Formats: sequence, C-alpha cells, structure tokens
Amino acid sequence: MTLMDIFSRPNRARKGGSKDQFDELIDIIEKFAPKEHLSKREAFYYNYRTMAQYKGPLLALLKRVSRMSDFKTDQEAHGREIFLRLKTFYDVKDRLSIAEAVEDTSLGRRYREFFLFFYGKKGLSVEDTGAWLKNLCD
Repeated sequence: MTLMDIFSRPNRARKGGSKDQFDELIDIIEKFAPKEHLSKREAFYYNYRTMAQYKGPLLALLKRVSRMSDFKTDQEAHGREIFLRLKTFYDVKDRLSIAEAVEDTSLGRRYREFFLFFYGKKGLSVEDTGAWLKNLCD
C-alpha cells in the first residue's frame, strides 16, 4: 500500500461511506479489472471525479467500461465506443476532430494503455486499434 492509496477517495468510500454513481461503477469495474493496475486506474482515471469539468466525461467512460459483456461480445464496437469516450475525457475542450484524435499518438498510447489497465489486454498494437477505429473517420 502506498501513501496515495491511504488518501484515495475510492478506497475510503468502499470501506463503508455512502456510495455515489462513481463508487458503484468502480465497484463493478474492480470485479473484473486486473488488480495489478488498480493504482494506475486510481491515478489516471478515478481521481478525476473530484474535478468538475471531468465528472461527466469520466462517468460516461466508466459506464461504458462497466459493461464488460459488450467487450466480450464485440471488441471492435466496444473499442470504438471507448475511444470516443476517452477522447471526450482527455479532450474536455473538444479541440480535436475525430480524425485528428484517431491520428494523435498521445491519445493512441493512452487508448492502448486503457485496455491494459482496465481489461488486462496486453500487446495491443497501433495496427490493432487502428483497425477498430477506421470507421470513425468515414
């Protein structure tokens, strides 16, 4: 346990406090998400719920992630939905078009890391994710 884990709100809320929408979604996600990436999920996603401009995009992203059955049924369609919500989360001011977002290397790296952190999907290549996103720009 790190110092950040002690002060993290998601951990405190799970210990018995009242739960909000975020806590409920996080509980669902944590049932299937790889335990070894919990600290990264907390640092890069869950902690953003305290910032007003990120609450809506984060809630939409976590709702989509919590639907694991969609991921198992159709990874490509689920991957496109995740990308759109991830784009909204990281591009809160909506400065990038969808085509620009698909080409953005930083967002692409975060997208591949997202699948590792939340689904344990290792080794996704640029080609793999690019194939999932090819229809977004049409």
